[in-house]
Amino acid sequence: MLDCSGYTRMVYGYHMGVPMAAKADTSGDRIPRRSRDMADHTPGVLIDRTDGTLPPAANDLQPGDLVLFNADSGDDGEPTGTVDHAGIYLGRDAAGKRRFLSSRKTGNGPTMADLAGPSLLDGAGLYASSLHTVRRI
Repeated sequence: MLDCSGYTRMVYGYHMGVPMAAKADTSGDRIPRRSRDMADHTPGVLIDRTDGTLPPAANDLQPGDLVLFNADSGDDGEPTGTVDHAGIYLGRDAAGKRRFLSSRKTGNGPTMADLAGPSLLDGAGLYASSLHTVRRI
């Protein structure tokens, strides 16, 4: 089973050839191992970020963008305010909703299913309201 950061690293690293860090790495040259480090230290371009009060509008999303969340599920042992989930933006579905793919504990691996909250960046759901950072790798 892959956690969310492991899954995104597999896609960007193995399939796109982006270097991956084996341990903590804040150089910005490699994809960090942990989702909380990805917001600031992933190679590529910062597209949008929360201002600390509201999720970013992320109006310029493109399929393949790295989406990072502060979902504060309370099970990661990290302080509130840190990124704790990562996914890959897929684009709009048939209903025009912005969808992402990620790996979640409740889904037992990569999923776009709506387990533990819809995989949507629109509306008032968990992931729409906890979007923290968008990066283009």
